[in-house]
Amino acid sequence: MKKENRVGFRPRLISLAMASLLSSSAVAQAAIGTSAAELGLSNYRHFVIYPHLEKGLNAQKRGDEKTAIEEFEYIHQQVPDSVPLTLYLAEALRHFGHDDRASELLTRELKRQPGNALLETQLAAIPVKPEQIHSRADLLAQEKRCDANVSDRCRSEVGENALRLKALDIAQAQLKDAKFSASPQGLALRNEILQRAIYLKEWQRADDIFSRQFTLSAVQKQQWFDVLLAGHLDKRIDELQAQGKFDTPDEVLVYAGSLETRGDIPRLQTYLAQHKPRFESAQQEQRWLYLLSRYSADPQRAQGGYSAQFAENRRYLVGATLPAALKAKDYATATSLLASLPAGEMLDERYAVSVATHNNPETLRLARQIYVRHPANLTNLDRLSWLLMQAGRPREAAGLLLQRYPFGGDSRQARSLLTRLSGLLDSHPEWATPAQKARLAQPLPDADLRQMQIALPGVGNDCATVRQLLGDMSPAYNAEAWSKVAECYRDDLPGVALYAFQQSEARQPDAYHHRAVAYQAYQVKDYATALAAWKTLALAEMTGQDLLAAANTAQAAGDAASRDNWLLAMQKRGLDNTESYWWLHAQRYLPAQPQLALNDFTKAISVQPSARAYASRATVYRQSGQPAAAVSDLQQAVAMEPENSAWQSALGYALWDNGDYAQSRAALEKALSQVPDDPALVRQLTYVNERTGDIPQTQLYARRVIDEINNMAEAGALTDEQNQQRYDFRRLHEDIGRRWTFSFDSSIGLNSGATSSANNGVGGAAPGQSHRSYGQLEAEYRLGRNMLVDGDMLSVYSRLFADTGDSGVALPVKDPMLGAGLRWKPLYDYSLYLAIEEQVPLDRHHGETDTMLRASASLFNNGEFSDEWHPNGSGWFAQNLYLDAAQYVRQDIQAWTADYRASWHQKVAHGQTVEPYAHIQVNGYRDGKTTGSQIGGVGVRWNIWTNETQYDAWPHKISLGVEYQRTFKSINQDSGERNNTFLTVGVHW
Repeated sequence: MKKENRVGFRPRLISLAMASLLSSSAVAQAAIGTSAAELGLSNYRHFVIYPHLEKGLNAQKRGDEKTAIEEFEYIHQQVPDSVPLTLYLAEALRHFGHDDRASELLTRELKRQPGNALLETQLAAIPVKPEQIHSRADLLAQEKRCDANVSDRCRSEVGENALRLKALDIAQAQLKDAKFSASPQGLALRNEILQRAIYLKEWQRADDIFSRQFTLSAVQKQQWFDVLLAGHLDKRIDELQAQGKFDTPDEVLVYAGSLETRGDIPRLQTYLAQHKPRFESAQQEQRWLYLLSRYSADPQRAQGGYSAQFAENRRYLVGATLPAALKAKDYATATSLLASLPAGEMLDERYAVSVATHNNPETLRLARQIYVRHPANLTNLDRLSWLLMQAGRPREAAGLLLQRYPFGGDSRQARSLLTRLSGLLDSHPEWATPAQKARLAQPLPDADLRQMQIALPGVGNDCATVRQLLGDMSPAYNAEAWSKVAECYRDDLPGVALYAFQQSEARQPDAYHHRAVAYQAYQVKDYATALAAWKTLALAEMTGQDLLAAANTAQAAGDAASRDNWLLAMQKRGLDNTESYWWLHAQRYLPAQPQLALNDFTKAISVQPSARAYASRATVYRQSGQPAAAVSDLQQAVAMEPENSAWQSALGYALWDNGDYAQSRAALEKALSQVPDDPALVRQLTYVNERTGDIPQTQLYARRVIDEINNMAEAGALTDEQNQQRYDFRRLHEDIGRRWTFSFDSSIGLNSGATSSANNGVGGAAPGQSHRSYGQLEAEYRLGRNMLVDGDMLSVYSRLFADTGDSGVALPVKDPMLGAGLRWKPLYDYSLYLAIEEQVPLDRHHGETDTMLRASASLFNNGEFSDEWHPNGSGWFAQNLYLDAAQYVRQDIQAWTADYRASWHQKVAHGQTVEPYAHIQVNGYRDGKTTGSQIGGVGVRWNIWTNETQYDAWPHKISLGVEYQRTFKSINQDSGERNNTFLTVGVHW
């Protein structure tokens, strides 16, 4: 007994150890243990096979395929009925990749133990390599193998392959296996066969499948019905409806509709005759009635014998039979049918019968009743208002229309009603109250209706109302409407009026509208459009006024040929005796024949003096160089039209030409007060005030010009001309406000032997002498303009200058002289200066006190060739011819200089240039005898302009340069020292 206990204890220990070792194995995963109870073995048999089980499990764990499979096969042979041990063997076979052997093992064991869940589960878990089925022969062979070795899996596979090959008969044959048919795989296959049959339109097969199912969902029932309809299985539908299936009202109507759709009218007629369905709604019954009326063998009889379930359908039946009676003019029957209904029903039909029977009182009564019931219906309103007019009640009709206005609804009906109302009010405008008239002027939403509103009495005569009604300028308006719009915008918005006239002309291109466009286009100065409009008119269609207007238009448009043609037409009509004719006639001679033009202008003035003729003649006088005559004529023009800014400004310009700057300013200022934003006047006033010496006013107008150009710069890039103009006005603004000017100029010889007569300029410390270096510092104060003569400039100045004398020093610190004098620029347009200067030596050992008379001029150095900053381009070419002559009164010495310089200013930064230059200078002096020198030089200067502001150009300039000189002929200079280099410095402040 004790021995048995020990024997039983040992296997339990081994079982626990093996369970621990195999905790990750597939067997452990399958929840099969190794104990005798779990394996279903007695203790003795467990004891016998356990060592082999242990050995097999360890071998499987180590990957020893041969040992593991041999041990598990031995165990299976010893205990062939043990399902757990069979599973161990199957798992070992699968572990080492023998799925086919494991599948054969499990299949064989299932035949011995059919229905075993563990065996079936394990077999189902083994992946099966799908068979390659390509033909019906392959499929039949697969089915035969499945019949020999039946399983749900093989049935399912055969069925799926059959579906793929469209062999629905073979797929359906698999469902004969009752067990498989009830399985989930079988149910899925059944549904797939059904859907495939529907897809392949095998309607009989689909019907058969549905018929074999005892329980169907609502969706399946609907699908079955759809299959029957799609397959046109009419006998089957009749059979099923006879059994109580598919016989709901909706299904009956759907089936009948199907017969109608596919055109099977005989069967539909039979179906309608044999079925009397009970409907659930009036709409269902209406559909059935429609089918009866359309497809019955005798529709009238079918509808007449039908007893409607719903009241509205009973009314429908009357409506269906009534037209036939009316068509047959059987009004008695029609009246009888209508009498069967309540009095308030089928009013339109009753109305039609009353019209047909000429029962006018009844017709009017019914029209009132219909209108009251549906007052928003414009057809009812149209009918009733017309009947009231026919019945001799126009005021009542007008009142009804006014009450219902605005009509709304369909615009076509509204137009008809508005036309009727307009006709009634044309005859009797008093029928509309003031409040109703105000409503008539309120804009309607439709353009056609608004256009018709203008024709209403008292509406189209008021421009405020016209603008309110037609101000949207819809393209739907006709020519008359556009003309009204144009007339109402002509005074305050002439451009809009022109557009409106053009729209009117486009819709009705006749002489009236061409003429309107021509006059209006001329008013807005669209001369091209006006000219084109005039050219569309034949001469016979044009009045004398038209010819004159057309000629004026041609003149404004620059079409001389057309102007002359119309003038010739005026002459032929005897219209050549007017100021306008001769004024236009004069234009043909301008500008080539000014004298002939003057003659015509004089004729115009003699016929009828006009400001235009005087001003035109003045223009010819100005161009002919007769400013006094131009001023006289312009004064006449201004006297006749004092508020005409064009004549005022022209007078200002003529006075400027005549040199009368004060009166020119007065005329220009008056013109500017009339047109404050005329930039040309502002610029001219800048020049006029500058000539009159009015510094504050000059600067004021210059700032306005600069501001105007700056505003244009904000809107877009300036042109070169505008950029230059801005700089010129900044220069003018700065220069005219200047009183003090300081300058420093120096030339320093860089080599010890350097001597140059370049310092022999007027005012030199030792005239006629050459020095190594020279320097001068000057301060000038401007006394003012127009001091001695008109257009002059007078200033006083003082200067300190020195040179190197006979010393060897480099800087000009020897022989200092102090000069003070008066400088006069007598000519406004030329850079000519006259000066008188008293000179005093600061070193009493060198130099003498003397009085210098001086004349100097600068030629060519203006405009595009000046040294002044140029705002455009990357640089500019400059040139200057400087002439200078001086007389020293006490010493009776004369000195003179002529220097021509040409240079290129290359911009290197804003306000900076590098200036390479070359110059030739001729100097001379006379001190008892005449001597002179000639010098040529090349050099380069760095020029820096500074302190520019919004309104002032650069007031300061600094120049630093180096110059190489060659002296061709000199005074007191050795021939070996004629090539010299100098440093030049210039400061203008």
